[in-house]
Amino acid sequence: MSILGFVVAALLGLAAGFVINVVATRLASNRALWGSVRCIRSDHPLSFRQYVPLFGFLAQRGSCSVCGKKLPTSYPLTELATAFLIVAVYAVDGWSAVFIFHALYVAALMLVLVIDWKHKDIYFSVIGAGSAFALIGSFFLPGIGLTSALIGAAVAGGFFLIAFLLAKLLFPRIEEPLGAGDVLLALMMGLMLGFPNVVGALLVGPLVAGVAVGLLLLSRRHKLGDFIPYGVALCAATILFLIYPAPFADALKLPNLMVFLSGIFG
Repeated sequence: MSILGFVVAALLGLAAGFVINVVATRLASNRALWGSVRCIRSDHPLSFRQYVPLFGFLAQRGSCSVCGKKLPTSYPLTELATAFLIVAVYAVDGWSAVFIFHALYVAALMLVLVIDWKHKDIYFSVIGAGSAFALIGSFFLPGIGLTSALIGAAVAGGFFLIAFLLAKLLFPRIEEPLGAGDVLLALMMGLMLGFPNVVGALLVGPLVAGVAVGLLLLSRRHKLGDFIPYGVALCAATILFLIYPAPFADALKLPNLMVFLSGIFG
């Protein structure tokens, strides 16, 4: 690893964050994924200088230099967060096939996270693409394998499917107490993490959600009864287990779980 390697990883992360912003915005507005980049406020075309990741926002001081309307701070924050995560992946994996797949997984999870946070929705097309990457990656990533990936998808998807059906029965007056998209997201998580790491992500997810809800309530940006997208917490937990699973897996005794199950099923 070298300083140049970290710089390249950061630039790749910024570029990935830009793509995530564009795809999330266009999917939510039913626009074509391809085409010229336009201002989200006034829909006029943007020059490369205006939309270059992070630096375009800083150069324009947070407002469009053409129409003068304020730009969402979520855009540069998404680019910065993605860059940080890709750098973290590089720090753990270096330049390798593992880095490629983990970086793709992180980008897919960040796309789901951004769409769910902003638009309260999870798109089957995004889950399908992420799951396809995960299936291919299961043949190349050490410690996972196709069997582990499929078991992880069955465990996570099955758990959320049962929770989805129970929520429908227990809360019939609520239109969607638990989103069907969360079931699909759980399947993708299982394929990416394999078994038993996906169990750890399912356990850490509620903790992440609880902390986030507490902070939002304390900051008074949300109040009790507001809808909070649970997919955001699941994506964050999955990213944690993708980048550096060892301390979380050890704390949750996941290796012991594998030994126990191996003893039962041989």
